[in-house]
Amino acid sequence: MMSIFARFLFALVALLLSATARADVGSFLAEVVAAHGGGETPAAIHERGSTESPRRGSGPVERWWQAPDRFRIDIRYPGAPESRLLRGAEAWQQGQPAPQALHGAVVLQAARMALPWRLRDNAAQVRDLGALPLANGKQVHSLEWRVQDGIRMIIEIDPESRLIMRSRGILTINNSSMEFATGYENYQTVAGRRIAMTERHFAMGQYIGSTTLENVEFPAVLPAPTFDSPASAQRAAASAHEPARAGS
Repeated sequence: MMSIFARFLFALVALLLSATARADVGSFLAEVVAAHGGGETPAAIHERGSTESPRRGSGPVERWWQAPDRFRIDIRYPGAPESRLLRGAEAWQQGQPAPQALHGAVVLQAARMALPWRLRDNAAQVRDLGALPLANGKQVHSLEWRVQDGIRMIIEIDPESRLIMRSRGILTINNSSMEFATGYENYQTVAGRRIAMTERHFAMGQYIGSTTLENVEFPAVLPAPTFDSPASAQRAAASAHEPARAGS
C-alpha cells in the first residue's frame, strides 16, 4: 500500500503540475487577447450586418450581447424571420421557450461573443490541447473551454498571429453530441479591437451559411428592453397601444 508520505508527495506533484498548466494557459491567453487588441473585456456588443443561408436565403442580421449572460440575435430571412434570446438560464426562439438542444445552441452563440476576452476571463475552465494538425498540413494551437455542463468549445488559434481561426461548439445531450463550428476571416480593427468581419458557419460538418458584419459597437450598456422576455415585450407593446384614459 502507498504510504501516507507517498500519497502526500503524489498529491503535491499533481497540484504543482496543475498550477503550472494553468499558468501556461493564462500566459498564452494573454497573448491571444493582445493579438485581438488587448484591453478589458467588452461590457456589451452590438453588431449589424447580413447573413446568407443556402436553404433560407439572405437577409439583415443584428446581434446584441451583454455580460455576463444576455444575448439576442434577429435575422430577417425572406418570409421567415429568425429570433433567439438568452437571459441567463432561459432561452426563447420565435418568442417560444427553446427546447434543450436549441437552448444549448444559443448558449454557444453567446459564448462566441467577445471570445478572446471571455477565454481569458474563464481561464480556470480552459485546457490547452496543444498543436492540432489540419488537413492542409498546417497546424493550429487548440484550446478547450468548458462553458457549462454538456457544453464545451474547441478554439483553434493561429500559432503565429495568435488570432482565433475557428471555434467548434460541442453540445452533448443524453450521450449524443452535436457540433456547431464557426470560421473567422477578414479581421479588421474596430475601436481598437481586431474583429473577424466574416464568419462561416457549419453544423455537423455541413456548411449552413455565413455572416458578414458591417458595423460593430462596444457600448457600456445596452437599453434594458433589448433583452426583455417575449411576455414582457408583448405587455409593453400592448400598453403602448392602449387608448389614453379620459381626463389623462
